[in-house]
Amino acid sequence: MSATLQGRPAGEFPAVPRARGAGAVVMARCGFPGEEQYVREARGFVRSTLALCPALEEDLVEAATLLVSEVASNAVRHTRSGEPGGRFGVEVVHRPGAVTVAVHDEGPRPDAPGGRPAVGGFSPDQESGRGLAMVEALAGDWHTEPMPGGRVVAFSLDPGAPPAFASADR
Repeated sequence: MSATLQGRPAGEFPAVPRARGAGAVVMARCGFPGEEQYVREARGFVRSTLALCPALEEDLVEAATLLVSEVASNAVRHTRSGEPGGRFGVEVVHRPGAVTVAVHDEGPRPDAPGGRPAVGGFSPDQESGRGLAMVEALAGDWHTEPMPGGRVVAFSLDPGAPPAFASADR
Protein backbone atom coordinates (compact mmCIF):
# COMPACT_ATOMS: atom_id res chain seq x y z
CA MET A 1 0.00 0.00 0.00
CA SER A 2 1.26 3.41 -0.86
CA ALA A 3 0.36 6.97 -0.03
CA THR A 4 1.02 7.89 -3.64
CA LEU A 5 0.02 6.21 -6.84
CA GLN A 6 1.91 6.77 -10.06
CA GLY A 7 3.15 10.11 -8.76
CA ARG A 8 -0.33 11.27 -7.74
CA PRO A 9 -0.97 11.58 -3.98
CA ALA A 10 -3.93 9.56 -2.73
CA GLY A 11 -5.19 12.78 -1.16
CA GLU A 12 -6.11 14.01 -4.64
CA PHE A 13 -9.08 11.66 -4.70
CA PRO A 14 -12.09 13.83 -3.87
CA ALA A 15 -13.58 13.64 -0.40
CA VAL A 16 -16.92 11.96 0.23
CA PRO A 17 -19.44 14.79 0.74
CA ARG A 18 -21.91 12.86 2.91
CA ALA A 19 -19.17 11.60 5.23
CA ARG A 20 -18.25 15.12 6.31
CA GLY A 21 -19.87 17.12 9.05
CA ALA A 22 -19.82 17.79 12.74
CA GLY A 23 -17.74 15.20 14.53
CA ALA A 24 -16.51 13.50 11.31
CA VAL A 25 -13.04 12.02 11.53
CA VAL A 26 -11.39 10.90 8.32
CA MET A 27 -9.33 7.97 9.37
CA ALA A 28 -7.50 7.05 6.18
CA ARG A 29 -7.39 7.41 2.40
CA CYS A 30 -5.28 5.41 -0.04
CA GLY A 31 -4.92 4.97 -3.81
CA PHE A 32 -4.41 1.67 -5.61
CA PRO A 33 -3.58 0.58 -9.16
CA GLY A 34 -6.72 -0.51 -11.01
CA GLU A 35 -5.80 -4.19 -11.11
CA GLU A 36 -7.62 -7.18 -9.58
CA GLN A 37 -4.80 -8.08 -7.17
CA TYR A 38 -5.11 -4.66 -5.52
CA VAL A 39 -8.69 -5.37 -4.45
CA ARG A 40 -7.13 -7.65 -1.81
CA GLU A 41 -4.88 -4.75 -0.76
CA ALA A 42 -7.95 -2.51 -0.43
CA ARG A 43 -9.60 -5.10 1.86
CA GLY A 44 -6.47 -5.20 4.02
CA PHE A 45 -6.36 -1.40 4.11
CA VAL A 46 -9.95 -1.17 5.37
CA ARG A 47 -9.41 -3.95 7.92
CA SER A 48 -6.23 -2.43 9.31
CA THR A 49 -7.76 1.05 9.44
CA LEU A 50 -10.84 -0.15 11.33
CA ALA A 51 -8.60 -2.14 13.68
CA LEU A 52 -7.59 1.26 15.07
CA CYS A 53 -11.13 1.47 16.52
CA PRO A 54 -11.15 -1.28 19.16
CA ALA A 55 -14.77 -0.53 20.10
CA LEU A 56 -16.04 -1.64 16.68
CA GLU A 57 -17.58 -5.10 16.57
CA GLU A 58 -15.80 -7.68 14.42
CA ASP A 59 -19.03 -8.23 12.45
CA LEU A 60 -18.95 -4.59 11.32
CA VAL A 61 -15.29 -4.88 10.29
CA GLU A 62 -16.09 -8.09 8.36
CA ALA A 63 -19.03 -6.42 6.62
CA ALA A 64 -16.92 -3.38 5.65
CA THR A 65 -14.17 -5.66 4.35
CA LEU A 66 -16.60 -7.72 2.28
CA LEU A 67 -18.37 -4.70 0.84
CA VAL A 68 -15.21 -2.79 -0.09
CA SER A 69 -14.10 -5.90 -1.93
CA GLU A 70 -17.31 -5.90 -3.97
CA VAL A 71 -17.25 -2.19 -4.75
CA ALA A 72 -13.51 -2.12 -5.56
CA SER A 73 -13.94 -5.18 -7.80
CA ASN A 74 -16.70 -3.34 -9.66
CA ALA A 75 -14.41 -0.33 -10.08
CA VAL A 76 -11.68 -2.49 -11.61
CA ARG A 77 -14.01 -4.56 -13.79
CA HIS A 78 -16.50 -1.96 -14.98
CA THR A 79 -14.85 1.48 -15.01
CA ARG A 80 -11.87 3.24 -16.52
CA SER A 81 -10.04 2.45 -13.29
CA GLY A 82 -9.46 -1.04 -14.69
CA GLU A 83 -7.90 0.19 -17.91
CA PRO A 84 -4.09 0.32 -18.28
CA GLY A 85 -2.72 2.98 -15.95
CA GLY A 86 -6.06 3.26 -14.14
CA ARG A 87 -6.45 3.56 -10.39
CA PHE A 88 -9.06 3.63 -7.66
CA GLY A 89 -9.06 5.16 -4.20
CA VAL A 90 -10.52 4.01 -0.90
CA GLU A 91 -11.48 6.29 1.96
CA VAL A 92 -12.50 5.12 5.43
CA VAL A 93 -14.39 7.55 7.67
CA HIS A 94 -15.40 6.81 11.25
CA ARG A 95 -17.81 9.29 12.77
CA PRO A 96 -20.25 9.04 15.62
CA GLY A 97 -22.96 6.61 14.60
CA ALA A 98 -21.43 5.22 11.42
CA VAL A 99 -18.48 3.94 9.51
CA THR A 100 -18.42 5.07 5.88
CA VAL A 101 -16.24 3.49 3.22
CA ALA A 102 -16.01 5.08 -0.21
CA VAL A 103 -14.43 3.81 -3.40
CA HIS A 104 -13.46 6.46 -5.93
CA ASP A 105 -13.13 5.28 -9.52
CA GLU A 106 -12.23 7.03 -12.77
CA GLY A 107 -15.75 6.89 -14.14
CA PRO A 108 -17.59 4.69 -16.61
CA ARG A 109 -15.92 3.32 -19.68
CA PRO A 110 -17.09 5.00 -22.89
CA ASP A 111 -18.80 1.77 -24.01
CA ALA A 112 -20.57 1.21 -20.66
CA PRO A 113 -24.38 1.24 -20.84
CA GLY A 114 -25.86 3.83 -18.50
CA GLY A 115 -22.68 4.28 -16.52
CA ARG A 116 -24.40 4.35 -13.13
CA PRO A 117 -24.00 1.39 -10.76
CA ALA A 118 -27.34 -0.23 -9.97
CA VAL A 119 -28.62 -3.26 -8.12
CA GLY A 120 -29.79 -5.80 -10.66
CA GLY A 121 -31.68 -9.03 -10.42
CA PHE A 122 -29.56 -12.07 -9.70
CA SER A 123 -29.81 -15.71 -8.83
CA PRO A 124 -28.14 -17.13 -5.71
CA ASP A 125 -26.40 -19.60 -8.03
CA GLN A 126 -24.60 -16.85 -9.96
CA GLU A 127 -20.90 -16.42 -9.29
CA SER A 128 -20.94 -12.72 -10.14
CA GLY A 129 -23.35 -9.80 -10.29
CA ARG A 130 -24.32 -9.85 -6.62
CA GLY A 131 -21.98 -7.16 -5.28
CA LEU A 132 -24.32 -4.20 -5.08
CA ALA A 133 -27.14 -6.43 -3.83
CA MET A 134 -24.86 -7.36 -0.92
CA VAL A 135 -24.07 -3.68 -0.36
CA GLU A 136 -27.78 -2.90 -0.29
CA ALA A 137 -28.50 -5.80 2.09
CA LEU A 138 -25.70 -5.11 4.59
CA ALA A 139 -25.18 -1.35 4.53
CA GLY A 140 -27.45 1.01 6.39
CA ASP A 141 -27.08 3.41 3.48
CA TRP A 142 -25.21 3.54 0.19
CA HIS A 143 -25.01 6.00 -2.64
CA THR A 144 -23.16 6.79 -5.81
CA GLU A 145 -22.49 10.18 -7.28
CA PRO A 146 -20.34 11.70 -10.00
CA MET A 147 -17.18 13.45 -8.92
CA PRO A 148 -14.59 15.39 -10.93
CA GLY A 149 -12.62 12.80 -12.88
CA GLY A 150 -14.89 9.89 -11.98
CA ARG A 151 -17.42 8.84 -9.40
CA VAL A 152 -17.69 7.62 -5.84
CA VAL A 153 -19.62 4.65 -4.51
CA ALA A 154 -19.94 4.87 -0.73
CA PHE A 155 -21.66 2.80 1.93
CA SER A 156 -22.26 3.32 5.64
CA LEU A 157 -22.49 0.77 8.41
CA ASP A 158 -24.01 1.58 11.79
CA PRO A 159 -21.84 0.31 14.66
CA GLY A 160 -24.90 0.25 16.95
CA ALA A 161 -27.17 -1.75 14.65
CA PRO A 162 -27.77 -5.47 15.06
CA PRO A 163 -25.05 -7.33 13.14
CA ALA A 164 -26.69 -7.95 9.75
CA PHE A 165 -23.49 -9.60 8.62
CA ALA A 166 -23.88 -12.42 11.13
CA SER A 167 -27.05 -13.56 9.40
CA ALA A 168 -25.78 -13.11 5.83
CA ASP A 169 -24.64 -16.08 3.76
CA ARG A 170 -20.87 -16.18 3.73
